[in-house]
Amino acid sequence: MAEDFKSLLGKGAGQSWGELAGSYFSQNNKKSNRSRNILLASLFMNAAESRMQSKALSNLQDLEDNKTIEKAKLAAQWKKRTDLETAYKNIQDQGALGYYEDQAEKAFQQANAENSKWANLTSGAIVKAKQDWKEAWAENKANTEVLNPYKGIDTSITTLEEFSKDYNDYYKAQKRNYASPKNISVVHNLFSKIGIGGKEPGEIDQATNKFVSTVEKERAEYERQQKKINGYTVIEAAPFKRAALKKAELEGMQLDDDDFNTLINSSTLGNNNSAEALAVVRAAKQEFKKNGGTLQSAIAAISSKELGYNMAVNVAKRDRAVSAYELTNPKPAADDPELELWNANRNKAIRDSLGLTDLSEDAMLRARELYSIAFKTDPGIDQQEFINDVLTEDIRKATGGVNVNDLKADIMKTRAMDIIDLYGEGDTTTLGRRDVTQITKEQLDTMSKDYKDLYKKLTEMPDIMKDGELNLDVLNENITTFSKGEQTIIRNYQRDTDMAIQADIAYYAAEEIGDSISRALGDKDPLNLNP
Repeated sequence: MAEDFKSLLGKGAGQSWGELAGSYFSQNNKKSNRSRNILLASLFMNAAESRMQSKALSNLQDLEDNKTIEKAKLAAQWKKRTDLETAYKNIQDQGALGYYEDQAEKAFQQANAENSKWANLTSGAIVKAKQDWKEAWAENKANTEVLNPYKGIDTSITTLEEFSKDYNDYYKAQKRNYASPKNISVVHNLFSKIGIGGKEPGEIDQATNKFVSTVEKERAEYERQQKKINGYTVIEAAPFKRAALKKAELEGMQLDDDDFNTLINSSTLGNNNSAEALAVVRAAKQEFKKNGGTLQSAIAAISSKELGYNMAVNVAKRDRAVSAYELTNPKPAADDPELELWNANRNKAIRDSLGLTDLSEDAMLRARELYSIAFKTDPGIDQQEFINDVLTEDIRKATGGVNVNDLKADIMKTRAMDIIDLYGEGDTTTLGRRDVTQITKEQLDTMSKDYKDLYKKLTEMPDIMKDGELNLDVLNENITTFSKGEQTIIRNYQRDTDMAIQADIAYYAAEEIGDSISRALGDKDPLNLNP
């Protein structure tokens, strides 16, 4: 038997099965049994070794393919790591906000889009609020995406080769294992099973007292390192969405003159250099300072003065639109069924001329109903119940919720259109209110420059001035002493002042309704009315 193994390890290793077969058939009978045994064993081993070698070759090829993938992954991880180190150093040098300034600004604008007109003013308090917001945003992003992940980096590793060492060690150990004699030779495999040669490299694990091969050890170390690397390279974007600045807080902040001018310039008064517009701007600024110089006082002063000024200007637009409509569309008789449509189209022509094309009949009806309860004209009315009734009906007709800011805008625009229409129609109540409206000192100054003769005639009337203001009783008693043209000028000054007052009322009524809705709904918001 020993001779047979010797032959297998000797001749068999260097001869093909055909050579062994030829040798067998050329021998005499004395040696034929031994040769036959060698021939049959060789036939078995050649087939088994062919399968072993094929498997080993396949494993080595798979290992090489996997090496390509793993090396690419390690290169990508190394780039992420170096990018992380670069970001860390830049944040240390520039601070979180310095590094993320552009992104923080973009995030701020997105979060505060609804109040962007005010959130981007340059006064100290508002600038600080914006800066604090952006700093908190940037700190959160830096901590989540850079500073915390950076703690997992082994900074002693400075090259890609060092970074790849754990995988290279595993790769070399596995390659040696696949190519070891016991995996490509039947004889060596048999010997390894009985403890003769071919012992797999490894050591006893002190914790488990079990044998761990070098391949297993290197693989476990690579997987451990991969888990650590993934801790700082597989990073989800920080959930750093931050709430917008609260409008109520913004409104209480002080503004400087530059910010007030910025707000004025964004209104219809900003690009108007007429004497009337400039007078309105001065009046708005005085009101702003008088009421505390806050953002809220600026918004109120500008909104109401702008609305009042626009109402005065729009009276002429309204009159032209009515004249043009009635010229081409004769009014039907009172009993004509077409009268309702004629009136609807006439009202639409008026809205179009005033730039109020976004106001529907339903929106105006709702706005008038809400305006009417701002002052609780009906003592028996339940304000909260009335608001809910009006808005629930509106929601039933519309899709989605109702925006409170839109409601306030609709109230102001509808009230402005109604005042303009009442003046245009010559409503006696409206004209009566106009006639008892004071002409302001600024209007008298303007009159002294633009209508010198009228100003002189007016101010020289006996007892016309009282406590620094016009005595309206004296004016109205003697109004017929002025010419028709002079009366129109005087009444237009009074009309403009009345419209400014009505604009103030409309603004504060809209704000009151908005606040009432918020108070009525509280946090539950059952009608989904909050913007």
